[in-house]
Amino acid sequence: MKTPSTHPSPSLAAELRSLPRPVWVLAIGVFINRFGTFVIPFLTLYMTKAGYSPTDIWKTFAALAAGGMTSAILGGWLADRVGRKNTMSLALTSAALSILALWQADSLASYVIAAFFVGLSHGAYHPAASSLLADLVPPERRVIAFGVSRFAINLGFGCGMAAGGFLAEISYDLLFIGDALTTGVYGAISFFLLPHGLKSETGKASRWLPALVSIWKNKAFVAMFFSSLFGVFLFFHWGGAIALLIQDLGYPERVYGMLMAFNGFLIVIAELPLSHWVKRFNARWVIGIGFFLCGVGVALCGFATGWILLGVALVIFTVGEMISMPVAGAYISELAPEDMRGRYNGVMGLTWHFGHAIAPGLGLLLYKTNPASLWWGSLACGVISLLIITAASSETPKTP
Repeated sequence: MKTPSTHPSPSLAAELRSLPRPVWVLAIGVFINRFGTFVIPFLTLYMTKAGYSPTDIWKTFAALAAGGMTSAILGGWLADRVGRKNTMSLALTSAALSILALWQADSLASYVIAAFFVGLSHGAYHPAASSLLADLVPPERRVIAFGVSRFAINLGFGCGMAAGGFLAEISYDLLFIGDALTTGVYGAISFFLLPHGLKSETGKASRWLPALVSIWKNKAFVAMFFSSLFGVFLFFHWGGAIALLIQDLGYPERVYGMLMAFNGFLIVIAELPLSHWVKRFNARWVIGIGFFLCGVGVALCGFATGWILLGVALVIFTVGEMISMPVAGAYISELAPEDMRGRYNGVMGLTWHFGHAIAPGLGLLLYKTNPASLWWGSLACGVISLLIITAASSETPKTP
């Protein structure tokens, strides 16, 4: 599992100092945006209070994911064709407007339509952002660069979830307004302060067919895709079935908000040092073990009778998240040819959007009808994810 090295690894502080200024600008923008990411984590509780059924909520999340799947393809192409910055700015501005549209929804149909556009705009952002981050730093610094980005994500998320739980008890309207405002601010930061990143010189170079051929031949990437497909299912139960579990245990929204904030703060404290340590090991094993621990964490929620065991489950899940996600971001960038990085990230983004389409609604349905199948099924997802990626070829794919 361990990758031998004849050279001493630079210290974490030295690696952080070596990161270029745009990485820190990106991190600041991510923090602002994630601090205001209120709506989606609380959408299940919001719609439940409004009288919508688990099936209705599933349809809304499915529309959110459908928009994301559509824009993962579009966003990956735009990131390679018109540049990372332009794609990010357009996507974030559209996302702010879409959140406001979701706020004004007053029927299931309007929720579904607005959710589709929220997913469409958010989904177009991620391939460009991941590609820009990889453009900015050399391969040996990418795990730390992705770790810094996730530090900002989770610091913002932790602070935001803590605030969001209290805001939700005052008025859910504040969640929508805050989410739209912070997303718009990040859009402005992207447009005025970030570099363009790489882009194709011709339309032919940014077409999808050559990228799909490259992806199909890239067996390591295909394994990563399917491993991620099972792994990401685990992330969406915290905003769905587990949110209802916490409510059914008799806790108010602020307890859910504080538990989710604890996830973010734990990542802020521990992920960068942990990323600096695990990057010396084989990336496939690190990612696989991380997804497996996420499965264990979700499964343990089935045994919870109070917030203490929920907290233990969350810690195990968070450790899995911390060791897998920064390494996964760097690993995908390593597997992708430089001129196809946006489209590779777009395809990988499909796993998250597919998970968004299936996991929240399926998790809610299983929680209501057969909770044991949800918890054991989550553990099975973690095991399958580990097996898929560790069985993959260890050969580094050649750039076409």
